[in-house]
Amino acid sequence: MGILDTLLGRSKTVRPNLDHLFGLPGAQVTLEVTEGLLPTGQAGVCFKPASGEGFVATEEELRQMLSPEVSPAGDGASTELAGETDEFGYRWVVIGAPEFSNLVTHVHYVNSTLEEHGYGSQLLCSVFGFAKKAPDGTPAPASIYLVYLYKRGAFYPFVPTGPERRDNEAELRLKVELESDLVLEADLDRWFPLWKLPVH
Repeated sequence: MGILDTLLGRSKTVRPNLDHLFGLPGAQVTLEVTEGLLPTGQAGVCFKPASGEGFVATEEELRQMLSPEVSPAGDGASTELAGETDEFGYRWVVIGAPEFSNLVTHVHYVNSTLEEHGYGSQLLCSVFGFAKKAPDGTPAPASIYLVYLYKRGAFYPFVPTGPERRDNEAELRLKVELESDLVLEADLDRWFPLWKLPVH
């Protein structure tokens, strides 16, 4: 971007790139090795509801296509299209899958389906939960999240520590650890806090 663009407030358009989601399995390995974190088996796709019959039909199509019998990953993963909006008026598709690669496939599929039906402008983000290993080797409830910003085509780590509180130091450490695996959002002002996530 040239100096004239800077002065006039113009910036390059960032195009969504859902294929960036497929960097997540590498990031999973990194998080397990460096932080002792495991995926919780849940992810969520957040979107802003649109009014009208078209979106209602797309929601119903998602319910049918994401049923265990016709799972795109062929793994019988569970998928729930949340019937209620969150406190900010956004809706979530919450997905559960025992294998992380299948979870990524499902999230890609949900985003792609909405995009293909003309609802890309309503897509906001996708969120993946991670947690420390429990004594039996399984993950506890999510304590760290990787957030994919649809319109930016980039990720950032989000580490909530309590109501309206986050660990910025941990987030910056994770940024350094994950930069070889994921396309990360360079603008820290876009690392928005996501409170009361439905992803566990």
